[in-house]
Amino acid sequence: MVSNEQKEFISEVTAWKPDVIISRLKSQIDENARDWKLSVLETIAEWPLARETIAGRGMDYLIAGEAFDWRLLAERLLDACSSKIENDIWWEWLDDPALFGGFAESEFMRAVGVDKFRAHLSYFYGVTVEQALLVSVEEEITHIRVASGRELSDVSLERAHELLYGNTRGQLWEVFSLETGLPSIPRSSRRKGAHSLASDDAFTYWLFKLRMERSDPAKIASDTRKGLVKLERMRQNNDRRKILLHSDELQSHLGRRRGHEKVL
Repeated sequence: MVSNEQKEFISEVTAWKPDVIISRLKSQIDENARDWKLSVLETIAEWPLARETIAGRGMDYLIAGEAFDWRLLAERLLDACSSKIENDIWWEWLDDPALFGGFAESEFMRAVGVDKFRAHLSYFYGVTVEQALLVSVEEEITHIRVASGRELSDVSLERAHELLYGNTRGQLWEVFSLETGLPSIPRSSRRKGAHSLASDDAFTYWLFKLRMERSDPAKIASDTRKGLVKLERMRQNNDRRKILLHSDELQSHLGRRRGHEKVL
């Protein structure tokens, strides 16, 4: 016979199971569709798994036990609730690079919890900003080579890794793979996109920590600013693209409407 204490324990364990959490999220969205974003963030606070595999896709929400990709987890949750909210709507939210998903910092922290909030900041600076920094340095190299009339190549862009981390991407990956146990990249495939997005993010975070160890505080601050500036420019370009796309769609709609009126 199961005691009351055992029943309570079983109930608590069941409450933290992913399928139960997702079912609860669906119910919350049904009851209050207006606040679905907040419901997702609060569900993220409850989520117990750092990693899972969905339909053969590895989902690493917590990189190196430190950097939390809340958007990836939100994607997983919303995909499970796809019948409740249109995909275009939630994808637009997740594509928005705003640091706190459109919420105030305090509201976001309260929703996801302090630990996941801090881990989110680690992901933001260690992956998102680091990727933007790398793009910025690659662009600087490109401009220099173009201005001097030299040909561009993947090898020339390896210079960005050498400048930031002291070695080529392929050589850095070899060290990373030895430390993490991830497979090394064949020599013929040592380029971006030669492995999964999850391992790319983990590699980027590893590079970030390597740069933190090797750089002095002034250089770290300077590079971080460069990454943030590039990230903001990318955000502005994305906003302009959306405005132009919306304008094109509006013009197309008006054109179809005028054509319909002429027929009438």
